Amino acid sequence: MRKALSFFLVIVICMSLFAGCGSSEENSAGTTSSDGTAGATDAAAVSTSGSDQVWSGDPVSLKMMVFPATENYQKINDQFLAANPEIDKKVDINVELGGSGDGDVATKLRLLLASRQELPNLIRLNYTQLPEFAEAGVLEPVKDYIAPYEDNIIDAAKSVMKYNDEYFAFPREIKPKVWFYRADIFKECGIDPYQVKTIDDYIAAGKKIQEKYPKACMENYNAPSQAYDLMMMMSGTENGRFCDKDGNYNFADNADVKLTFERIKKIKESGVNSSVMEWSADWAPAFSSGEIVSQLMGGWFKTDFMNFKLEDQKGKWAIAPWPEEIRQGSDAGGAIWVIPAESKNKEVSGSYISKLCFDNDAAKIVYDVTGIIPALKSAQEDPYFNAPHAYYASSLGPVNFEAMSYLKVYPYTPASSQEITIATQYLDEYIRGKMTVDEALKAAQADMISQIGNPYKK
Repeated sequence: MRKALSFFLVIVICMSLFAGCGSSEENSAGTTSSDGTAGATDAAAVSTSGSDQVWSGDPVSLKMMVFPATENYQKINDQFLAANPEIDKKVDINVELGGSGDGDVATKLRLLLASRQELPNLIRLNYTQLPEFAEAGVLEPVKDYIAPYEDNIIDAAKSVMKYNDEYFAFPREIKPKVWFYRADIFKECGIDPYQVKTIDDYIAAGKKIQEKYPKACMENYNAPSQAYDLMMMMSGTENGRFCDKDGNYNFADNADVKLTFERIKKIKESGVNSSVMEWSADWAPAFSSGEIVSQLMGGWFKTDFMNFKLEDQKGKWAIAPWPEEIRQGSDAGGAIWVIPAESKNKEVSGSYISKLCFDNDAAKIVYDVTGIIPALKSAQEDPYFNAPHAYYASSLGPVNFEAMSYLKVYPYTPASSQEITIATQYLDEYIRGKMTVDEALKAAQADMISQIGNPYKK
């Protein structure tokens, strides 16, 4: 059962102390499909959603809360409204910065709920936070807005739109695991990323590159760890999770959680790992200097990398799925939009964001600004999304669609933000050599039991 809203508001301030995991997606780039599928879907949407009526009447203002920057969202909204004058007449949309990451936005939402302040109409989160807010009953179910498009949505997207088999979210971006690599250097050294099957192969490839480029590194796993690195690695295991379905924290002896910690440390200590911290001032220069020639990331990074504005790297980077041994999984499942249940103008909000997410012409706008591949079946064969890319050495579409087929979503709980904060703390103790892996897991489990209890029985 969902938590009672009143209890949620009591504990929400305490919850706000814990940051969520996930990517910094926007600090994190169609045409209609030739088979006409999307056009038919969009026509159904107009009829079913009653958009002729929802866009009539007096104008309304919508507030969109995002992270970690507003620029791309504003560009998309401006172009979307210019292409849809009937919506432009109805909607005045304002983009508000919620913080530098999804955890900041989640914290702000908790505080707004606790203080009973007016809520944004549309909020950008990652799937990481969906169980918490859906379980609390503070999100609007959105099945009616999705129904006209449902047949054209890929299964990977549906998995991050639901909680307990009910639609609560719209997909901003599905986040499969994507390997970014220097295509020129890999080719020069005779390395085919598709032949790199295991972590050992991955390390061996790095050492082969170092024979020609001694300072080149394949990754930069360091402490403090990035929460998304931990969860991307663990999401690809068979049974790695912090608590069971009944809410019991019993992972200290979980072989896949242990394997996740060990894999991260193995890469860190491999000799092909850079000491440069992600999101530090040294990160972008490390790409330009050739210190970092490979990055295991979520697909969202394609936008962030372009935002570094490294013109000297144009045409040098390509993408592939992660090595086969660690290929499955995702980064937080995906980026999502939600509508607070107590927000105003919910019908307008739902109609607006559903068209922005699922209309093929809107998908072109989003792709052109951010490179985000739409989660639509009709886009898989659409030349618009599969053409050579202006910045990268390979097309983005085919690899992203392939990577989506390996997508697995970690079974997040209503307390996942807390769980991941605790787990990352002890991962750092382990990779710094201050604890053994068994000591780190036992300590993390003890903290989750004492600080959280049962995440499903609050």
